[in-house]
Amino acid sequence: MAQRVDIQYVQFYTSGTAARQVAPAMPMRTGVLPRATKRRARHIYVDPVAILGSVVAVCMLVMMLVGLSDLRAEQAKTAEMVAYVTQLQDENAVLQARFEAECDLQRVEETALALGMVPREEVEHIAIEVEMPPVGEETPISIWQRIGTFLTGLFA
Repeated sequence: MAQRVDIQYVQFYTSGTAARQVAPAMPMRTGVLPRATKRRARHIYVDPVAILGSVVAVCMLVMMLVGLSDLRAEQAKTAEMVAYVTQLQDENAVLQARFEAECDLQRVEETALALGMVPREEVEHIAIEVEMPPVGEETPISIWQRIGTFLTGLFA
């Protein structure tokens, strides 16, 4: 086996071979410098449930305001329609009064008889009877028909 050689470093320094440090005549006095303090990091903790609740509340407020504006628009349309119906009723009353003033019922009857009207007493009357189906006998509706009817009504 090979032996390890011990290496010893040789000190080449001898007195006088290195430049000596010059000592200042008067030592400088330095004051104590203030230490820089680290700023503490501010931690802001955010609760996701609170943020979600706030977002939902704002969305509901916006939807409520939109619904309120739609309600006011519909109320204005309703008031407009009520005014229109009132106007039509007034116009109808005026036309009805004019019709009653200008219409001669005796002349209308003479014209109808001349055109071929038959008096009611001269016409043969036939009575017709209709039998209603029994109420108690209904065909049972299956559960699938009920579900189909429900979904049709839901998406219609």
